[in-house]
Formats: sequence, structure tokens, C-alpha cells
Amino acid sequence: MEHTGGGRPWELRDWLYRFDPDEDSRGWEWWDATPVGPSRVHVWVDSWGESFFGCQELLWAAYAAGAVRVEGPALQKFAVWSAERGPTR
Repeated sequence: MEHTGGGRPWELRDWLYRFDPDEDSRGWEWWDATPVGPSRVHVWVDSWGESFFGCQELLWAAYAAGAVRVEGPALQKFAVWSAERGPTR
């Protein structure tokens, strides 16, 4: 509840609707997740080149998964993801 921005928690149908890959109003598409420390993960999404996109559902998902703090979103070039991903994956 503390991370909803004052709103109510989402019901199951809200989660399913926002994470449907065919949902045209969503401004992002899942890309990858990379561990960057013992308790840190970078979540990568493709915003199709848009500098601003709605991502509230991503923030809520991170908190629902146990995140204590969420930063971003921050736009990054493909090379940043590629370097972080490394050759071992």
C-alpha cells in the first residue's frame, strides 16, 4: 500500500491487463534483468526510443517482488546493457 502513490492495491485483473504483451497502450516491452550486486538488479525494458513512458506497473511489480527501493527509470543505450550483460550469458 505504501508504494501505490495513494491509490488502492491492484486487483489480479489489473495486473493481467497491464502485463499482457499485446496491450497496445503499454509504453514498454520486457527486455532483460541483470544482477549488479548481492541485493541489486537492473530491469531492462525497450521503450521503442521514447524518452518518456508510463512505468507504474513495473514499479509496483518490483515492490511486489520484494524491492525495498526502486530508482528510475533511466534511459540507457544498448551498449550499456550489452556491457553489463557480459559475454557469459
